[in-house]
Amino acid sequence: MGLRESIAVIYLIFLLLQAVTLSAATNSTNITQIVHKIPPPPNNLFQEILSMIANGYNYLVNIIQNVLQQSLLKQDPTLADTYANLIAWLIPLTALYVLMSLIEVARKFLGYIIIAGWLFLIVVMFLAH
Repeated sequence: MGLRESIAVIYLIFLLLQAVTLSAATNSTNITQIVHKIPPPPNNLFQEILSMIANGYNYLVNIIQNVLQQSLLKQDPTLADTYANLIAWLIPLTALYVLMSLIEVARKFLGYIIIAGWLFLIVVMFLAH
């Protein structure tokens, strides 16, 4: 599954959620009252998110560095810093690759369900006529 297909799937999910929200909002004025009570996000929210990501990355690098220094690189612990940074970059990329593979498998499975559904519908309509 390519990047465009992933973005298209996310966009479709967003549109479906938006449609459900809009239909619920037209049926109930209570939702609009709740929405007006939600406070806006803080001005520095993006900076806080980036700070959390940086802290998490540094924490991961420190853990990997300590493990490497205590196990594999006991003779030359200075190499642990270099390898820890490289490993810290490869871990999320590997996780992203695995998630994209799972999404592709789920997409194929959903495709089989859709094909079976259409075939079942055509057969039922043909037999009913």
